[in-house]
Amino acid sequence: MTAEGSPVVEEPLDLGERAAVAKRCMSALALRPMPAVVDGIGNEIEEAYEAWPDRLVLVDREGRIAYRSAPGPFGFKPDELADALSKELAREQK
Repeated sequence: MTAEGSPVVEEPLDLGERAAVAKRCMSALALRPMPAVVDGIGNEIEEAYEAWPDRLVLVDREGRIAYRSAPGPFGFKPDELADALSKELAREQK
C-alpha cells in the first residue's frame, strides 16, 4: 500500500531504468538543483555505505564522510543533515 499521490516504482532491471526512476523522483520532489548520483544495478555504493533501507550521508570535498545518519526510516532526519552541511560549508569558508 502506498500513500496517496506516491508513485509505485517497479524494481529497475538495468542502470537506464534506475536512472529514469531517479530522474522521476528528483522532479516529483523538486530537488533540483541538488545533484543526484545513481548507484549501479549491483548496489555497490549502498553496500559500501551500509545505506539500506535508507541513510543520509554527507561526503566532504576530500571524500571523507562528514555526516552519516542512523538507518531509516527513523534515522532519516534531514534537519541533522542540513546542520552538518552548514558546519561543513562554514569549515570550508575558513
